[in-house]
Amino acid sequence: MGQKSGVSGILEMRKLLLRAGLGESTLEEQLGEGQQAYADALYLLTRMRFTPEESCGYWSEILQHMESLNLTLGRDVGLRLALCDYFMNLHPRMREPVIVEVQVLLQKERSALVDELTGLYNRRYFNDAIQREVERFKRFGHRFSLVMLDVDHFKRFNDSYGHLVGDDALQTVASVLRDTARTSDHVVRYGGEEFALILPHTDAEQALAASERLRQAMERRPVQVQKDQSVPLTISLGAATFPEDAINARDLVARSDEALYEAKRIRNSACSYAEKNREFPRAPVGLTVLFHSPEHEPEAVRVVNISFGGLLCQTPAAILPGTRVEVVLPGDYPGQSGLRVGCRSLRLERDTESGPYEIALSFEGIGEDVRRALVRLVELDQGVDG
Repeated sequence: MGQKSGVSGILEMRKLLLRAGLGESTLEEQLGEGQQAYADALYLLTRMRFTPEESCGYWSEILQHMESLNLTLGRDVGLRLALCDYFMNLHPRMREPVIVEVQVLLQKERSALVDELTGLYNRRYFNDAIQREVERFKRFGHRFSLVMLDVDHFKRFNDSYGHLVGDDALQTVASVLRDTARTSDHVVRYGGEEFALILPHTDAEQALAASERLRQAMERRPVQVQKDQSVPLTISLGAATFPEDAINARDLVARSDEALYEAKRIRNSACSYAEKNREFPRAPVGLTVLFHSPEHEPEAVRVVNISFGGLLCQTPAAILPGTRVEVVLPGDYPGQSGLRVGCRSLRLERDTESGPYEIALSFEGIGEDVRRALVRLVELDQGVDG
């Protein structure tokens, strides 16, 4: 059989997954693009996480193993049996696998990822889903947005009508979000009366428009508090976009929360994040980069923070404002050569006479490849396991 390349290989993989019992809707929702599709496929079959590069190699070897088993036994052993034998005997990664009907497994997993009251995804699902979107950006440059929303004056509502009616109100909000969101969006009950939506392939302007649609939809859906009485319920929403507003998942949540806080000052409104006086979000790091400049020998320099606009560095040597330098970014693993990025020194400061210089550098004309490299660097520095 062997592994086909490119689009034909992924189509062949989908056919095998369907024959293995995975539904079309599951594949549409869970499979990524390119090599990521192989990593997603192995996760669906084993619940083990592998890198896209590892997954391509494993998938090819599993297909070869399945073909060998078919010839030896004279029958089609199927993908699942070949995969189980491969990961237990040929490339041991499983110690004590348990055989269970896939629907039973999916039902148990769903119950662990779904909020019981609203039927929306829960915080555990959210943490995994937002990291998957970050991974998609790192591989394909696909932007996405996060909308956090809160029910206005919900404590007052609960105090006035009771907690059972409060539960009905939360279910109404969940229904509005489900009805208004796209099928590709991830709708989550984040906690209490706070909800979140992860919007793939969505920029800042689109995220704000989506937030406004949600706000208006909620205005049109009053909550029934008694048999003959309904009262309006409003929501406030804050949106932030990756990577324009943050270059890791944790900061994106924080920026969306800041936008939500601004919206709640007004109530029944939608706001997008805008960092005052800054074009690019910064992330604190402890990286070391290599400097090249006409006036200095190549030098390792400590980076204090990093953004899509540039670097703030500490160095024992003075690099005067206006000086052009080339920065060599670290690779994804030790020994890997990183990208070379042109920079210009903007500011030079020194707190003490014997202390290091603090230098602000501006990137010159970076592209999407550098943006993705910067996201990976921040995650590696902060210990995020992609």
